Amino acid sequence: MDASSVHGKVGCLVENVLLTPARIGSVEIKNRVVVSSMCLYYSNKNGDVTEKMISFYEKRAEAGIGAFIIPANPHGENKRARGSLADDSRINQWKPLLNILHSYGAKIFNQIHPSGIQFGRAGCVTSPFSLTTEGIASMIESYAQGALRAKKAGFDGVEIHGAHGHEVALLLSELLNTRKDRYGGSLENCARNVTEMISRIKELCGADFPVILRISGEERIPGGRTIERSAEICLLAEKAGVDAIHVSAGMPESEEWECPPSEIEEGHLAWMSGYLKRRLHVPVIVVGRIVDWRVANRIIADGEADFVAMARSVLADGDWMRSIGKEDYPLRKCIACNQGCRTRREQNKTVCRCLQNPLTGMEDEIVIGLDAVGKKVCVVGAGLAGLSAADVLSRRGCEISIYDKKPEIGGLFRLASMPPGKSGYLDVIEYYAKVLSERKVVFHLGAPLETVPEGAWDLVVVATGGKDFVPSIDIDEGMNVLSVESLFAKERLEAMEYVVVGDGLVGYEVADYLSQKGKRVLMVGNDPRDPVHLLGVAKWHFMKARFEKAGVEVFRRSTVSAIGREGFRYVDSEGREGCVKGSYEYVLACGYVADERAVRSFMKEGQQTLVVGSAEKNGDAMDAIHGAFEKALAVTFE
Repeated sequence: MDASSVHGKVGCLVENVLLTPARIGSVEIKNRVVVSSMCLYYSNKNGDVTEKMISFYEKRAEAGIGAFIIPANPHGENKRARGSLADDSRINQWKPLLNILHSYGAKIFNQIHPSGIQFGRAGCVTSPFSLTTEGIASMIESYAQGALRAKKAGFDGVEIHGAHGHEVALLLSELLNTRKDRYGGSLENCARNVTEMISRIKELCGADFPVILRISGEERIPGGRTIERSAEICLLAEKAGVDAIHVSAGMPESEEWECPPSEIEEGHLAWMSGYLKRRLHVPVIVVGRIVDWRVANRIIADGEADFVAMARSVLADGDWMRSIGKEDYPLRKCIACNQGCRTRREQNKTVCRCLQNPLTGMEDEIVIGLDAVGKKVCVVGAGLAGLSAADVLSRRGCEISIYDKKPEIGGLFRLASMPPGKSGYLDVIEYYAKVLSERKVVFHLGAPLETVPEGAWDLVVVATGGKDFVPSIDIDEGMNVLSVESLFAKERLEAMEYVVVGDGLVGYEVADYLSQKGKRVLMVGNDPRDPVHLLGVAKWHFMKARFEKAGVEVFRRSTVSAIGREGFRYVDSEGREGCVKGSYEYVLACGYVADERAVRSFMKEGQQTLVVGSAEKNGDAMDAIHGAFEKALAVTFE
């Protein structure tokens, strides 16, 4: 489903139903927008509720979110991914957060979400299948006691996390559940842990205390559960007293569906929630790449769900709710890159951030004030780093002029939008175009610069970008070797066979682009990082499938040494030489390095200057945006 589908035959918008109230059990929610549970890592290692958590959620509540689902650990060891409700001493720590969110009219549900119990993933040491029957009963009681503590803390309800491979999800799985007792075997037995959990929570907390079940509508593993069987589980949960179903998808072996990448369409699970709505009497919540408010509105208007849930969209922009009903609102739209919120978070064990929004996760630390009103700033370069610096400085009140030799803003990030499924990356550039124009930033585009333009500048920001890294390769005279930029500039690709030199992030995306144009592709490089590390689990899953279908050949841990008309030579990591015969077009996709000479041309003695982005050092889009943001925020004026 895309945003254009919200328009009818006469071009009129459907009625805006996102802002209408609806109920989950006894609780009325002021609109249909729910923020789903996220592992933000904003708690500390003791599971304490922190100012970082409070500031993050308050920003979204102030914008008008209807309900939040916030995870808390009901038992076991505490970890940073979520706060703790593991014992009664943890109840009071939640009250300041809940009081603030309630003051904005939001409702808050606690997702009962145990730390470290996600069998099949790193860090899990216990399988629910190894527990005794009494052990399962103890687990059910622990969840129920966690729900009771949530009620005492002031939560409006709870959500049982039965999706994505956690202990409840594993027990629900007829495929994976190997138990031989009353908690395994038949569908009814596999669902018993949930039905007994719901009943016990209602017994402890009262029949009017809402309980949501989150479930993977499809497990999306070979032989895994389909939506039809999931509906049967939901009917059993409904009979036990559940008040709403929250449908998602995926298990540990199909993690790509938990946070799907940009090539997956917006609202891609709405058909599942629609199916469940036709089978159930309780409300249904749907999640899954809901970015544009018009897509969310259509899902509700069409009766496919009662509520829409989102996570990454409100990470990208805490003011998402303010975009509803506005066609030109300057919104940072989630591009599903998974870089800051998932890949870097997991690889570097850091807090949850966002590639395009440096304020995400920093709401407790950063306030941008009007402390530089009237200061004149020249920004040389309209790529991501230059735009990010201009964004911060214009918020501080500076008068900004941006210069770039190209006729459009965005720099190399425009190229990043060209591989399969990445057209939405242009939304990042569109955001900057809107907000900077609103702040009266002046653009001077399409005219090459060799030095800083004349002006009484208080600050010059050099954001000229990097230059192509060109490895040492013997290239026969007259051979045409393309840069990535020249490749993407071609209106027509004449050659049928291509060699992509470089297997970093740029190399993989160029190979993907060419293969989907019907070209035979060989990629050769020696980047030590594997593609999962480079691209993330979800993105690599779908790209790998495209590579396999298109027959892309990858020579890893190898260096191209020579290029000629009859083929190329390479050396592998063991020093062995190889030769591949053929008539190929070659693309150098080895990334970028700082262009020190270009930078020096914009440096002037006595002139305060910031060098940002790839003009300073090589990095990716997140490095460019965040690095420039931090420098522009920290710079002082006389």
